[in-house]
Amino acid sequence: MSEVLGHASIAITKDVYGHLLEADRGAAAEAISRVLLGAQTPVAPKVAPKGAQDTG
Repeated sequence: MSEVLGHASIAITKDVYGHLLEADRGAAAEAISRVLLGAQTPVAPKVAPKGAQDTG
């Protein structure tokens, strides 16, 4: 990419455009975690209010 933009090195490209990728990096990390670890939804035990009747 740095060659296409005419930069002498990848460091210049990173310094100029790196801030644009911050949000994408976080989203990519979250997507990879979901794929590798699966969707981890915390499950709370079902607790009825005091004095409630079980309706099935």
